[in-house]
Amino acid sequence: WAEGLLGRLDADGRDLRGTLRAWLAADANAGPAAAALGVHAQTVREHVRAAEPVLERRLLAGGTDLYEVVLAHLVTGELPVPALGPANRDQADAAVHR
Repeated sequence: WAEGLLGRLDADGRDLRGTLRAWLAADANAGPAAAALGVHAQTVREHVRAAEPVLERRLLAGGTDLYEVVLAHLVTGELPVPALGPANRDQADAAVHR
Protein backbone atom coordinates (compact mmCIF):
# COMPACT_ATOMS: atom_id res chain seq x y z
CA TRP A 1 0.00 0.00 0.00
CA ALA A 2 2.80 2.41 0.86
CA GLU A 3 4.63 2.09 -2.46
CA GLY A 4 1.31 2.32 -4.28
CA LEU A 5 0.46 5.54 -2.49
CA LEU A 6 3.85 7.21 -2.93
CA GLY A 7 4.25 5.82 -6.45
CA ARG A 8 1.46 8.13 -7.58
CA LEU A 9 3.91 11.00 -7.19
CA ASP A 10 6.42 9.56 -9.64
CA ALA A 11 4.47 10.53 -12.77
CA ASP A 12 4.99 14.22 -12.04
CA GLY A 13 8.15 15.68 -13.56
CA ARG A 14 8.78 17.99 -10.59
CA ASP A 15 10.02 15.25 -8.22
CA LEU A 16 7.11 15.70 -5.84
CA ARG A 17 8.17 12.54 -4.05
CA GLY A 18 11.65 13.85 -3.30
CA THR A 19 10.32 17.23 -2.24
CA LEU A 20 7.73 15.64 0.03
CA ARG A 21 10.38 13.38 1.58
CA ALA A 22 12.64 16.38 2.28
CA TRP A 23 9.72 18.36 3.70
CA LEU A 24 8.77 15.54 6.05
CA ALA A 25 12.39 15.04 7.09
CA ALA A 26 12.49 18.76 7.94
CA ASP A 27 9.47 18.37 10.25
CA ALA A 28 7.17 19.84 7.58
CA ASN A 29 9.19 23.05 7.45
CA ALA A 30 9.66 24.45 3.95
CA GLY A 31 12.77 26.50 4.79
CA PRO A 32 15.08 23.66 5.84
CA ALA A 33 13.62 21.39 3.16
CA ALA A 34 14.36 24.01 0.51
CA ALA A 35 17.92 24.41 1.77
CA ALA A 36 18.45 20.65 1.60
CA LEU A 37 17.08 20.53 -1.94
CA GLY A 38 18.74 23.71 -3.20
CA VAL A 39 15.44 25.34 -4.15
CA HIS A 40 13.33 28.21 -2.84
CA ALA A 41 10.96 27.58 0.09
CA GLN A 42 8.03 28.65 -2.10
CA THR A 43 8.90 25.82 -4.50
CA VAL A 44 8.69 23.33 -1.64
CA ARG A 45 5.29 24.71 -0.59
CA GLU A 46 4.03 24.55 -4.19
CA HIS A 47 5.18 20.94 -4.54
CA VAL A 48 3.53 19.91 -1.27
CA ARG A 49 0.28 21.54 -2.40
CA ALA A 50 0.61 19.81 -5.78
CA ALA A 51 1.09 16.45 -4.04
CA GLU A 52 -2.18 16.74 -2.10
CA PRO A 53 -4.58 16.00 -4.99
CA VAL A 54 -2.26 13.32 -6.39
CA LEU A 55 -2.20 11.50 -3.05
CA GLU A 56 -5.81 12.44 -2.26
CA ARG A 57 -4.54 13.50 1.18
CA ARG A 58 -4.56 16.86 2.98
CA LEU A 59 -0.94 17.32 4.03
CA LEU A 60 -0.84 20.96 5.05
CA ALA A 61 -3.81 20.56 7.38
CA GLY A 62 -1.97 17.94 9.44
CA GLY A 63 -3.99 15.16 11.01
CA THR A 64 -4.40 11.58 9.89
CA ASP A 65 -3.71 12.23 6.20
CA LEU A 66 -0.27 13.60 7.02
CA TYR A 67 0.47 10.75 9.43
CA GLU A 68 -0.52 8.19 6.80
CA VAL A 69 1.95 9.71 4.33
CA VAL A 70 4.68 9.79 7.00
CA LEU A 71 3.96 6.13 7.75
CA ALA A 72 4.18 5.29 4.03
CA HIS A 73 7.62 6.91 3.91
CA LEU A 74 8.70 4.94 6.98
CA VAL A 75 7.41 1.65 5.56
CA THR A 76 9.24 2.16 2.26
CA GLY A 77 12.43 3.17 4.05
CA GLU A 78 12.37 6.67 2.54
CA LEU A 79 12.50 8.21 6.01
CA PRO A 80 14.49 6.87 8.95
CA VAL A 81 12.52 5.32 11.78
CA PRO A 82 12.31 7.89 14.57
CA ALA A 83 13.71 6.89 17.93
CA LEU A 84 14.30 8.41 21.30
CA GLY A 85 17.90 9.44 21.80
CA PRO A 86 19.79 7.73 24.64
CA ALA A 87 20.03 10.98 26.61
CA ASN A 88 16.26 11.52 26.47
CA ARG A 89 15.00 7.98 26.79
CA ASP A 90 13.64 8.47 30.32
CA GLN A 91 11.88 11.75 29.60
CA ALA A 92 8.18 11.38 28.94
CA ASP A 93 8.11 14.46 26.73
CA ALA A 94 11.31 13.71 24.80
CA ALA A 95 11.23 14.57 21.11
CA VAL A 96 10.69 11.56 18.87
CA HIS A 97 12.13 13.02 15.65
CA ARG A 98 15.72 14.16 15.47
